[in-house]
Amino acid sequence: MALFHVPDMTCGGCVSAITAAVRQADPTATVLADLDSHELRVTAALADAAAQAAIEDAGFTPSPRAG
Repeated sequence: MALFHVPDMTCGGCVSAITAAVRQADPTATVLADLDSHELRVTAALADAAAQAAIEDAGFTPSPRAG
């Protein structure tokens, strides 16, 4: 499980884009977002760095968080 702070994730469309990008990398991934805190939790078989790269490829700026 990876936890990220994504300050530019501001709406449901952002969450959808991020979810699609992560699921393209790992179709079994689960993505949970909290728009108020800009926190994103990704549960996936891929490495945290790969999840971060997928989010970045979708045009967002994730920062890893301890969690």
